[in-house]
Order: sequence, then C-alpha cells, then structure tokens
Amino acid sequence: MRKAKLAGYLILLATAGLVSQQAAGPKPAPTATVRNAHSTEADLAVPLCPAKFGDGILTFKYGLAPFRDSGVTPPKVTSHVSAALSDEAMHQKRKGRITHFEAILSLVVNIDGEPEKVCLVQSAGYGLDAKAAEAVQQFRFAPATKDGRPVASRIQIQTEFSVN
Repeated sequence: MRKAKLAGYLILLATAGLVSQQAAGPKPAPTATVRNAHSTEADLAVPLCPAKFGDGILTFKYGLAPFRDSGVTPPKVTSHVSAALSDEAMHQKRKGRITHFEAILSLVVNIDGEPEKVCLVQSAGYGLDAKAAEAVQQFRFAPATKDGRPVASRIQIQTEFSVN
C-alpha cells in the first residue's frame, strides 16, 4: 500500500516583511544542506537551500516567537496535499531496510498565500525530496500579516514518510 504520512505542517521558521531582493552574485551561495547519498535524478531537481538567504526576507531560527514579538501573525495552512511515496522508497520498504523517511523543505509563503522559492533543508533521498516538493507546491496558506496587511514569510515544512 502506497501511503505517505504528512506529519503536521511543522512550521519551524517564519518571518516578517519582504524588504528587498538582492541581486545574485557571480558565485553561487554556499548551501547548508547535504544531499542524501541515495538521492535520485528527480531529487536533484529540488534546489538546496543556501546557508544564508539573501532575499531580504528575515528568517527566524527558533520557532514562532518572533511573530508574537514583532506583532506579525504566522501563515496558516488552508489546503494541503499528502506526499506520495516514490517507487525507490517502496523498493527499500520491500527489502526491509528503511521504514521511515523525513524531508524538510523551506519556502516563502507570498502575500497571496502561495508557496514560492521551495528549497531543501534536509534530504530524505530515494525520490522523496521530489515527492515532498511536489506536494508542498500545491499547499495554500492564509499569509502572514503585519499590522493587518499580508506579508511574505519564510517557513519550513517537515514531511515524514512512514512505510508500513
């Protein structure tokens, strides 16, 4: 049975207002993420998150406290799609090697409540990074607000895949 459990929409990081977009320099930004050794070609299409975001959207490292402290309300999931298991993950299940996978994605929730700039924080490999990104792209949110006005915010979503 091909089931994937999307474990809560663990919103780990959240941010306030979009300030300005910095132009990309000649060098690619260093990444904080290392791909799983078992990443597939589909997984490689999901970009790795940079070690530091340079897009003017502040990223808070520890939970949602900055929203309360700054008068900003966090985004809320209004519609979600469960991520499917990949064929590669099912193969690992049949071999009895792995029963639990986890991918963490970072994304910007724009002022219309749509996900943008999805990137990989923690890789699960086995085609699951791509499946998680595909599902998260279909999420919809009530955007974060500051002073009653929608603002872009950066969050992380943890996707857990349990193979039963």
